[in-house]
Amino acid sequence: MYQFDSLFAALSGLGIANGILFGLYLLRKGQGEAQTTNQYLGYFMLLLSLRFAITTVSYFYRSQEWYVVDVGLVINLALGPCFLAYVYSIFRRPLPTFLWVKQLLPAIGLGVLALLARTVLSLGTFFEPFKNGWFIVNQLTLLHWILYLVYAYRWSKLMLAEKMAQGGSVQKMQEWLWGLFLFMGILILGYSFNNAKVLCVIFCPLFYTIVVYLILAYFIKNYNLFQKTQAWEKDKPSPIKTEKIAQLKVQLQKLMAEEQVFRDPELNLDKLAQQLDSSTHALSHYINTYEGCNFPDWLNRFRVEYVCQLLHDPQYAQLKIAALAYESGFNTLSVFNGAFKKVVGCTPSEFRKQLLKC
Repeated sequence: MYQFDSLFAALSGLGIANGILFGLYLLRKGQGEAQTTNQYLGYFMLLLSLRFAITTVSYFYRSQEWYVVDVGLVINLALGPCFLAYVYSIFRRPLPTFLWVKQLLPAIGLGVLALLARTVLSLGTFFEPFKNGWFIVNQLTLLHWILYLVYAYRWSKLMLAEKMAQGGSVQKMQEWLWGLFLFMGILILGYSFNNAKVLCVIFCPLFYTIVVYLILAYFIKNYNLFQKTQAWEKDKPSPIKTEKIAQLKVQLQKLMAEEQVFRDPELNLDKLAQQLDSSTHALSHYINTYEGCNFPDWLNRFRVEYVCQLLHDPQYAQLKIAALAYESGFNTLSVFNGAFKKVVGCTPSEFRKQLLKC
């Protein structure tokens, strides 16, 4: 081994060993409410640790065995679906078994192809670095991982925003997820430079060791977070008493139907809460929980319905649709057009044309 290789290998081995032990720990039974969620995380940690073990063995110990390289490519294709399944399970959206298997088909297919190519067809150089497509295959597996990571990030961002709007405390879970996304992004970036020894085979395993210890530290410090399926649902009680829900509903119906406060272009959650003599938190919780949408969508629904009423009224037949939009409380036409299509299913112009045909 070259100078310092033993030191690099030892440091990398620490992260790999701890990652494997942590994954096995998460897979054990009796992990509280979040047993399934922790198991998905355990599978992900085991796969990720195995991937870095392959890198360490193939370089530091000069392993030229073909199966070492091929297994690494297969794991690249399995990491994305495994991580997505973990993110889904956090928000109680577990992947059905058939869909979970479907997500793993690329990894299974590549594994079978590599096995056939190496044993049956004797294509020993098929996956060799920079020869006959190995480098391209490796980059495609990393791209596959990136696509899953981007999708998981966007989806979790929406889910966290939804839970926050419902009054849940999401700070700890958000810190955890954002940290994982950052770590995975850096690792994938490092692995994409296969021709750079320092980045791919030295930096990535060493960085993974740091990541594993950071994950373990966060896990220990926030242990209770990993014992509940959705920690934020239990952090805060409902801000509205049961007997106040019906009263708030009646007050809102009066303000919207009779006083038409939605026509005020400056109306926002704070202003409406003041008119109801309620807190913004309680009002937001009510709209998200009992109306099934966030405040902007809920408000725009009243405005769109009002525009539809005006379009049906012959007195407003000569007015432009833009004038009706401003009359109903919209500030911009782009927001109006988007909200109208979301509620009605077509554009305002198409809706007016349909009325004229009737």
